[in-house]
Amino acid sequence: MTDNKKQDEKEDKKIDEGIAKVYRERLKLLKKGQEYSAADEIPKSVEFYSQYLNALACYFRVEEQELNPKLFDPETDLAELFLLSHVYWDLAKAYDRSPNLHRESIRCLEQFVKFTSGYKYQYANARTMKTFIRKRLAHNPKAFKDAFERIQLESTGCFISSDLFGPEHEITNGLREFKTIMIKRKLGVYLTEFYYQKACPLYFKLNKSLLFQRTFKPLLKLSLACLSKFSSKRDKCRS
Repeated sequence: MTDNKKQDEKEDKKIDEGIAKVYRERLKLLKKGQEYSAADEIPKSVEFYSQYLNALACYFRVEEQELNPKLFDPETDLAELFLLSHVYWDLAKAYDRSPNLHRESIRCLEQFVKFTSGYKYQYANARTMKTFIRKRLAHNPKAFKDAFERIQLESTGCFISSDLFGPEHEITNGLREFKTIMIKRKLGVYLTEFYYQKACPLYFKLNKSLLFQRTFKPLLKLSLACLSKFSSKRDKCRS
């Protein structure tokens, strides 16, 4: 009985070592997938992307379909999260080429939304998607438009307010509610896009300046606090 247990432990150790080795090599698989995708060799790119995703899935001991941002640390794994979002983006476009694989394309779009919404690279991903849609490159345009709208709507990111007050501060939560209301209108969509694509990068760039921190930051905090308060009062009046 003891010998069998030791044998099982050895086998488990071998499996764990094999998984760890594949995990360490995963970025090589990813790079190959990117190279084939850039060369428009889609079957090859799908093959290597799938191997990369499966390496991650084995490491976390889940099925590939069960990969989600909660498995990763949002700070230390941010680069991997960004790479994952683009793997699913490339796969969504690849599967979109075949009518028989549109369901798989939609699944990958859903994963792309999950690994995009609320992260600092959201505005960059949204811009990439918007350009793709505008060029009318999708064979199933509705699926891509729906995914784009979900990125705008589902994101809980309010990066400037989170940096100024904290991610769970009542002012930050109030501004999230304000964005949810705005996004229902066309002008609100444009303003939200401007926020992610222009305002956020500009803020984090200026935030390195001591003059900005001492002079303009307090004014910005006051402005956002007033906007959040105004939004809360408006919601109460509607109720």
